[in-house]
Amino acid sequence: MKPIALNVIAVVLALVFIFPLIWMLLVSLKPDGIYVYTLQDWLKFTDLNMANYVKVLKDSQILRWTWNSFTIGVITTILSLFFSSLAAFSFSKLAFKSKGLFFLLIVSGLLIPTEAILIPLYETTLHLKLIDNIWAIILPGLTNPIGILLLKQFMDGVPKDYIEAAQIDGCRNFGLWSRICLPLTRSAMVSVGIFYFILSWNNFLWPYLSITSQENMILSAGLPTFLSNNTMSLNLIMAASAIAAIPTILVFVLLQRHIVQGVAMSGIKG
Repeated sequence: MKPIALNVIAVVLALVFIFPLIWMLLVSLKPDGIYVYTLQDWLKFTDLNMANYVKVLKDSQILRWTWNSFTIGVITTILSLFFSSLAAFSFSKLAFKSKGLFFLLIVSGLLIPTEAILIPLYETTLHLKLIDNIWAIILPGLTNPIGILLLKQFMDGVPKDYIEAAQIDGCRNFGLWSRICLPLTRSAMVSVGIFYFILSWNNFLWPYLSITSQENMILSAGLPTFLSNNTMSLNLIMAASAIAAIPTILVFVLLQRHIVQGVAMSGIKG
């Protein structure tokens, strides 16, 4: 297929995906009760205003929920990357007893749905007195096995010569992880980190059950509460949804180069 045809297809697909975002933004800027259906509505910019955003910020704790989501997302991402990369390095570069069994247990974790562990998870959190605490959301989020599997695949591509040369120079296991594997899998780390952040940001069911106060809610759990009280105002719903979408869009735009590199790379070739 010719490059021009590929470019045309890419532009068309981009417009298809970006159309809902533009529609959401336009509706959120329209006065209450005025929507965007016809071409004339799309081209009419004189009635655009920020009144819906002001009302959302005034009538809800959406900024507090956004801050809670951001804080939890950052902490979860950093800690998850730390533990996942250590586990991936161990499975990729170290030899220890029952290695295959432990890896099989981690892989089997992908087969267990979240709903199946909600009751024991809630009982454990209640016993630890973490209900209505952000750590009730952070700690269970550190056990996602998908990051371990992805990072292990990338670390498998780190040449053995690098590892052996470092060992000859007296580098121990922690140094091999921090000085060899991490720098060579930086794009993969960023990609997995973005995955962890978005997964934490969009997490709904467990935060909804474990957080009871309005001030400690995250955006995904607090936003439906606000929207349920404004079901008759589509403009307010779009304004609130736009505010909720801004952080994840910014994360993707700022780090999209690393996402593409992480997906394109299948490992480091020796």
